[in-house]
Amino acid sequence: MPSIISKMLAIFLLASVSLTSLAANSYPMTVIDGMGNEVVLKKAPQKISSLSLFTDEVLQHMVDNKRIVSMTFLASDPNYSNIADRLPTGITLLDFNVEALVGIYPDLVFAANWSEAGKVAQLRNAGIPVYLVDTPTSISAIQAEILKLAQMLDAQNAGDKMVADMNSRLSDLAPKIAAIKARQLVGIDYNTWGSASGVGTTWNEILEQSGLINAAASLEVGDYGQVSLSKEAIVAVNPDLLFLPGWVYGDPAGAETFKQSVITDPALSGVSAIQKGHILQVPEKLAGSYSQYIVEAVAYIVNAVSAAQ
Repeated sequence: MPSIISKMLAIFLLASVSLTSLAANSYPMTVIDGMGNEVVLKKAPQKISSLSLFTDEVLQHMVDNKRIVSMTFLASDPNYSNIADRLPTGITLLDFNVEALVGIYPDLVFAANWSEAGKVAQLRNAGIPVYLVDTPTSISAIQAEILKLAQMLDAQNAGDKMVADMNSRLSDLAPKIAAIKARQLVGIDYNTWGSASGVGTTWNEILEQSGLINAAASLEVGDYGQVSLSKEAIVAVNPDLLFLPGWVYGDPAGAETFKQSVITDPALSGVSAIQKGHILQVPEKLAGSYSQYIVEAVAYIVNAVSAAQ
């Protein structure tokens, strides 16, 4: 767990980013993106294209919809997106299509640090600024990125409000979180691929912020922070709470089918979470959130665990 000094330092750094954003609102502006590249903005961008769900969800709350010229297809998918029901009317939805983006010719493109380097280079060669977001996996990193985007877009007030709203939401949950933490409850997620989420993932952050102990945090992680999880490992961990998928891609009944296979599996019958019925299926759009909506994932879990006492 972070020390008090570490927490104070994080708060100080976050406040510094906010104060810097308020003081540095002038153009031309040069910023450094998540991959260390310089991005020069001649003026406050008025035609903004988003190529990640993170920026889809952030921009929808940060700037006037008229400034957003495109979002990702995922933004319209209610399984993944927290803004599917409030997309700008007539918004263009596209993936990383260089030709389409050059046709739109935005003032600024937000892409992810894992975007194809060749396509990013093509856009930059066409004179379109591209900012690569270093995909955040913690609440503090999400807030820092929100404030940086707000500075770039001349939307500091909106960015500060988004961060303040996140902190207010967590503050409201603090008594419940403290009560959960006092119980030293152990939780772990288990998906259809037979893996769980370890350190360095947003899911680990969600569990820790909810006051729970992530059993997978002590296990060796592989690609994308995933931990291979056998049935024997689940029995050994013996979690108080077991988190299962709330949705399975391509199979409307997949989540429920998987849940039934887990809770009726003789090999798992002795697991505390299964015996007590402490199984929670978190909606995918919350479980996989890496924008400001991560606090809603925390709230979902905190309220569910508190109600199950």
